[in-house]
Amino acid sequence: MKNYFLTTCIFFSAYSLLGQSNMEKGYLVTLKGDTLRGEVKINPKKEIDNYNKVTFKDETGLQKIYKPNKTLAYGFNNEKFVSMDSQDDEKKFYKIICTGVISFYKLGFETIRMNAVTFEEEYYVSKEGDKELTVIKESKFKKQLNELMSDNLEFVEAYGDEKKFDFEKALEIITNYNSWKATQ
Repeated sequence: MKNYFLTTCIFFSAYSLLGQSNMEKGYLVTLKGDTLRGEVKINPKKEIDNYNKVTFKDETGLQKIYKPNKTLAYGFNNEKFVSMDSQDDEKKFYKIICTGVISFYKLGFETIRMNAVTFEEEYYVSKEGDKELTVIKESKFKKQLNELMSDNLEFVEAYGDEKKFDFEKALEIITNYNSWKATQ
């Protein structure tokens, strides 16, 4: 019986360690514009943290939590986040999907639906020179593309007549448009 109890304890201890967050090599840009190299703490079970705060350990081993109002940007692996004002006038970290003449961003947040906390996402675009981000409206995205890409509507036609927002197709079209614009 003691062996069974001991084996169970070891199993659950090892299992709980697998579910914890880990550190990934990354960077953080301070408000002064200095880039710090180190590690970013990642918690795949709480994706919301990526948009609200970043736990960063610098090269000296000092670990600190940074909020969007005290940080310009951070990144790890191929993911990049930038601090910007949100619609509620509070700074948030926006995930950069792609940049160029048209930049594409994602914001994650928690809401309450039917008394349960859920994670939701919103997508945003901005064109060079825009002072604010424009929220992507699912049913009106093609119309938004028409305004953003008025100088070459071929890209808009490639989106089709989707009434529901298609992330993959939107990313492909914006990336292709940015590439085309870079050659102009």
